Amino acid sequence: MSTHPRIENPVQHLPIVAEIAAAVNKVNAEGVLPKTLVSLVQLRVGQILGSSYFTNRQLLDAEDTPERIGTVATWRTSPHFTESERAALALAEAVHTPNPAGERVSDELFDEAAKHLSDKELVVLTAVLGQIGYFIPLALIGNPKVGVSFAEQWTK
Repeated sequence: MSTHPRIENPVQHLPIVAEIAAAVNKVNAEGVLPKTLVSLVQLRVGQILGSSYFTNRQLLDAEDTPERIGTVATWRTSPHFTESERAALALAEAVHTPNPAGERVSDELFDEAAKHLSDKELVVLTAVLGQIGYFIPLALIGNPKVGVSFAEQWTK
């Protein structure tokens, strides 16, 4: 297991990476979704991916209670989440977990989420999940230093 970055600074080789990253980081700029909900979703995706970088980033930036952060992996049985948070976590898991038996996001799952999230919130959540998706290869292939933001470690 490697504990050092494998890619120093992708921007030095492909400058558009910085522009794309800046753009995708604006998906919830209007605050359509509460920051705590976005953080929970990002933490759960980091757990699913097995990414120390993603999970650590969310823990460092968390503006949430230890009970909620500590039970995000078991959100289905935890009493600490709202229905809209549960809907967002269910969609995050469905999108980021392969399903060899069929579709990842069923009509039933979407319909349940739509009961708790507005159309605009669903679109922003979809964009947040896409934002995470953009950074997955950088985190898994590039193996950035845990606890250090992309911007801080990739300064060349």
